[in-house]
Amino acid sequence: MKSIFKGNTFNMLSWINIWMKKSSKKILIQCFNTLLFSISVLSFGQTNNISQTLIGSWEGAFIKNNSYQKLEIDFYEKDGELFGLQIMDEWHPTFGEFNVPVTVDSTGIIKFGTGYGMANLNLDKNNLEIFGQLEGFNPSIYVHLKKIARKPAPDYKVEEISVSNSDITLAGHLHIPKAFEHKTAIILVGGRGCYADNTKYNLYAKFLRAYGVTVLAYQKRGNGDSTGDCSRATIGELAGDVVQMKDYLMKHPNGYKNVGVLGISAGGWTMVRAGEQTDFDFMISIVGPSTSVRDQQFQSAKYGAEIYKLSDSAKNNLKEYTRLMFEAESTPEGFENMMAILNRSVEEGWREILDDTDIPESIEAIEDLWVRRHDFDPKTALSNYKKPFLGIYGDRDWIVPYKENIQSLNSYFSERPDLLNTVVAYNAEHGMETESKAVDLGDNQSYWHFYRISPHVRIEIIKFLTKYNFID
Repeated sequence: MKSIFKGNTFNMLSWINIWMKKSSKKILIQCFNTLLFSISVLSFGQTNNISQTLIGSWEGAFIKNNSYQKLEIDFYEKDGELFGLQIMDEWHPTFGEFNVPVTVDSTGIIKFGTGYGMANLNLDKNNLEIFGQLEGFNPSIYVHLKKIARKPAPDYKVEEISVSNSDITLAGHLHIPKAFEHKTAIILVGGRGCYADNTKYNLYAKFLRAYGVTVLAYQKRGNGDSTGDCSRATIGELAGDVVQMKDYLMKHPNGYKNVGVLGISAGGWTMVRAGEQTDFDFMISIVGPSTSVRDQQFQSAKYGAEIYKLSDSAKNNLKEYTRLMFEAESTPEGFENMMAILNRSVEEGWREILDDTDIPESIEAIEDLWVRRHDFDPKTALSNYKKPFLGIYGDRDWIVPYKENIQSLNSYFSERPDLLNTVVAYNAEHGMETESKAVDLGDNQSYWHFYRISPHVRIEIIKFLTKYNFID
């Protein structure tokens, strides 16, 4: 009998011929069972073979039209399952490195999620390349990855840390470069909201440690492995946590000469508030407001109303609700007034401008609104700050508009202009992201611009740290 297998290829017609020639029901059942077993063995063998080939490091890119965006994946096995550590350096620093489950189906298609959607890829085992495309895109976004040698031993170490502030324990990671003198350290301060940062894989830390900077990334109280209650934390408490991080670095055996802070969005207020209690050698504010919380909320309402194309009536209601967020009394009447205006927000189209923490669930919750727990004006602290300061803003950011904030900074540093550095990043929104779109340069020249964090962020941070001799 001729073999029904040719390499790893199954010859279905041979099995059909067997079925047609055999009249015995018993033989038919035996053949059918053998068929199922053979298919399962082949599928498992093929899947397992592909999985073993995948394990290791790969680098390549997303490709659309005539443009690319760099992508790295480290495939590994854990508890018998296949995963990929996906590295997208151009994405948001908090979310640019993440682990995803990876599957290989019975036909050999490799599937895993990406920042853009599900990828369906094929393996060229001989050339050690993976190719395919993402689901649901027209024109298509392709993925092409090539296997590389085992990565060299890291030139940094990441230490898990635990820092106490009274009865609160804060968890995080300290990223320490090995090949540099321990000269400068930076504390990362996150923005508004309660979420657990993956401090081990933070892209700010990865980026800065390559320049010899130690980076302390921690999880805000009440998130991840940090204890406490984020939902009721005040700006004073969060600032106190930053102060404890500064004390931790000052006592570290590496003996850092300079300790600075990098605040993101509302973290800009938190770092300045912390600066009232301790001395930072420099401050970096990424879309951090330099105006008061009250002013920022009204500015955001004003520009948000334009973005959402609100009617005059809706604009007035949004403005009034913003006022009540700060001024409404914790009484039945105060609560009813807020709810009466809020009930119009969906119909009038301004509900999305509000954060969930802008809406009280009860009379008592009015005093716990985020703007009241974090009510702060950085004017005095920044006017007295006599160290280098960098502020980076997005020119499409309506939440922390650059004009008002840079104007305030210029006023605060009017007698120390050599210490103030401000940058407006082209086409960047509040997260410093720039949108995916086709860019027309004229004269029949165009390209596809992938979603990415503005390159100005990294460029200006390094220029700033170099300018004031915080890095070599």
